Amino acid sequence: MEDSSFQAPVSQLNYSSPRSSNRSKNFLYIIIFAILLIGIFLGAQKLFFSTNRESETAIITPTPTEFQFPTDTPTPSITPTSEPKPTATPTAKPITNPIDSATGLDRSTLSVEVQNGSGEAGVAAKGAEILKSFGYKIASTGNADNFDYQNTTIRVKSVKSNFLPLLKKDLGFSYTVGSTSADLSSDSTADVLVIIGK
Repeated sequence: MEDSSFQAPVSQLNYSSPRSSNRSKNFLYIIIFAILLIGIFLGAQKLFFSTNRESETAIITPTPTEFQFPTDTPTPSITPTSEPKPTATPTAKPITNPIDSATGLDRSTLSVEVQNGSGEAGVAAKGAEILKSFGYKIASTGNADNFDYQNTTIRVKSVKSNFLPLLKKDLGFSYTVGSTSADLSSDSTADVLVIIGK
């Protein structure tokens, strides 16, 4: 009795009309076709609009320009003057008289070799210009035996040792003078060797 209550008649289980089966298949095909059509449409739209926007962006993008912000600093105005004003120069002032007024020593009688002991380009040339401005005669410029000099070193020949305090004073305006000595070889072509350090 229990078995018969749960079993359905055979005619009810297999009942399906050929018409409803065709309808469900057609409906399924229509849905698949609609999904494919929507996918193609969205893909084409994205492809078309993304390339179109890139070309529009390239055309529309403005070139950046420099903008000057206003400041509170007043703009200098040009006022006419009858005499031109001299401008300050970063180099030492040339001395027309190379003779030191305190010691009476003539700087032009001393030949100086200037060497770069710091490793920075142009140091020897700058030192030579400073010494020229005091009236010294520059024999040569070049590099020192190494680039480890921390301060400026002055070496003079023993015969010219009376110039040592004057050289130290003159170079002291621009450099920190470290060691000084009157032991330069008498075979040296210059009377003084100045090595400019860091």
